[in-house]
Amino acid sequence: MLELQLNRVDYFKAASSVTPKCMRLLSRDNVKKETQKIALGESNGIVQLFSIRKKDINSIFKSNPGKRITRVELGGRLGEIPDRIFVAAETQVRGYSKKGKQFYTFDTNVSDPIRCMAVVGSSLYACTDTTYTHYVDSNDSDTLTFAAKMNDIVILPLAIQAMPVIACQDRLLRPLNKSSVLYEAEIPGIPTTLILSNKTGGPTKSEIVYGTSDGRLGQLEIGSIAATTKWEIANPKHLSGISAIDFFDILADGVPDMIVAREDGTVEVYNFETTDEPILKFTYNGTESITNIEGGTIANANYDELVCCTYQGWIFGLTSQPLQKELGGDVLIAQNDDLTNKIEDLKNEIEELQRKLLMSHDRYHDEVKSNPNATSTIREFRVNDRFELNRDDATYNLTIESEIPIDNVLLQCDVILDILDVEKNSAVMSFSDCDPRDNNAVLVTYRCQVNTTRLEMHVRTIEGHYGTLQLYITSKIQPRCSMLRRHTIKPLSLHQRSTLSIDSNKPMNTMKITGSFSYAEMHSWIQFCLADVPERPPADRENRLTYTNIFLNTQLECIYRQEEAIFRSENVSTISILKDVMSKKATEKKITLNISYEFNGDTIASTLNQMLPMIAHYKILTDKYNLIEPLKELVMDGSSENVLTPEHRHILDNADSIREQYKQTPVHLNRLCSMVADLFIDKHKFVGINVKAKIPNLFDKLNASFSQPQVFIDFFNTL
Repeated sequence: MLELQLNRVDYFKAASSVTPKCMRLLSRDNVKKETQKIALGESNGIVQLFSIRKKDINSIFKSNPGKRITRVELGGRLGEIPDRIFVAAETQVRGYSKKGKQFYTFDTNVSDPIRCMAVVGSSLYACTDTTYTHYVDSNDSDTLTFAAKMNDIVILPLAIQAMPVIACQDRLLRPLNKSSVLYEAEIPGIPTTLILSNKTGGPTKSEIVYGTSDGRLGQLEIGSIAATTKWEIANPKHLSGISAIDFFDILADGVPDMIVAREDGTVEVYNFETTDEPILKFTYNGTESITNIEGGTIANANYDELVCCTYQGWIFGLTSQPLQKELGGDVLIAQNDDLTNKIEDLKNEIEELQRKLLMSHDRYHDEVKSNPNATSTIREFRVNDRFELNRDDATYNLTIESEIPIDNVLLQCDVILDILDVEKNSAVMSFSDCDPRDNNAVLVTYRCQVNTTRLEMHVRTIEGHYGTLQLYITSKIQPRCSMLRRHTIKPLSLHQRSTLSIDSNKPMNTMKITGSFSYAEMHSWIQFCLADVPERPPADRENRLTYTNIFLNTQLECIYRQEEAIFRSENVSTISILKDVMSKKATEKKITLNISYEFNGDTIASTLNQMLPMIAHYKILTDKYNLIEPLKELVMDGSSENVLTPEHRHILDNADSIREQYKQTPVHLNRLCSMVADLFIDKHKFVGINVKAKIPNLFDKLNASFSQPQVFIDFFNTL
């Protein structure tokens, strides 16, 4: 087994934040002598190219600040080394030579900023949030509009014709042929980045690797009529999302390794030497969100390294060059003879900066005192936040990234939900009492330690409870200012868009709504209830949407047109929530609705058969957890382990694993029991009976017969 040791070396700090795919390495002109140059595009509009020699920055060119850079790509003539730098800034694309001459300026005339881009020969592929355009020699060739937001694009170098593949927010990859979608390939999570396998597309030139926002990796072979999954790597440890992927032979075994960067600062190296599927060989655990990573030769022509760029703009390398030299035994000294001098220079530089900072503070206070009309200017700072559903544990991943240190974050919500902290956070989490009269259901404060720029937390929602989650993010800059971000909690917050059709073999409940509403009005009501609904209704007169509840695996189908909508689901509670929301929305618009139901009694058993096995699992896990300490005391008292049954011995042998699994068990049990109660109430609501007084009897029976599903289902239907 090959061992890999990489050492971190910090190189450079950009003036502003750097977003994904805004750093590229240029190829070397002289492989033996030269190191690679780094092209960087910053959020303040600066584009620069520099090299690193003896850890010192050698600037080749640097542009003036301008519009925010959202993408950096390398291009050139087909068949030649791509050594020209193309950057996307808002709606404009600019090209720079490696000497800094701006030889190309193209205004795309699109209405929204360019989100992702690719350059192949004379072809430019540009994507805004929802519009894809292919330009040839700066002339519009193909255009296509999508309902879902586009996150990334990659171009397959096929022999006959290049094929764009677009990664969309609705968990679909869409290969294109000119102005048409060939097909849609569903992947397990929301894709955040795409790359050609081995940077070439593999043997067939049609293989791509994707990373998702919930930390999954996978490889697909893009065919002409369908995509084939080659391998997938799940995320059982609930690691952060994938922010960047590269292929580079850092292990020096002749096989390109897959380099993966995650949003929490983790770097992973996967090897393909002995198998077609990747094997994890190396992990580096950082603390800052990494947005870009590439393998190359940067500081020393004789040593390979992985160059990383963080969201805050730090450029650092994970180099294979040994930074220390062993002299025998355990004695180590630094290789660099001038290390002491560099440390002294840095100390002097820090002292000088501190002196200038104090002088600026004093001058500021003097001006404020002398001029009563003086006002402080608040510096703007960028915050990147996301709120996305994780299908592994049915919670929302909430991430906050700032380009400057965060002092504190206040989370406020007007509906009940659970805020779960993440172990890697360095902030102190505290809860405050809430007064419902102030429209507060949740108040949570995160007090951050020094230099905290990233926070991550999990949010557990309850379907049927909807409102707004507000984040007040306060920075450490003076004068203090706070930024407000809002995220909507949908009524059906655990439903995720699906490409699968409704299972015709499943029993279904149906709700039909008619009235004097328009096609657009019903679309907006459904958009209010569910995620991943397009902003505008499709041009067709009728639309069909399919969703899956990722916690219970139940399905929902929505078919709607002008003056008519039909909803089908095996979960009565889903239909009940939709009915309540639709009625409220129609009342606000003063629209009269006619609502009819087709209730299928078999759906109760179908839904309970999804819940009861999970309840049984968590109940049994709780019993095992409660036995760990008594069994340990029994063994510690001198009793022989022979008196233990095989089942009890298994519990002791796996005590650590049981404790780890139990951490979220009480929350999951409460969640499932609440769903059983809601199902019971909603079932009788449709026939006009209030059964809330019978809930205690229902829970007593559930505790007694959770391992006998049919017994409980019969009781449920007769109570």
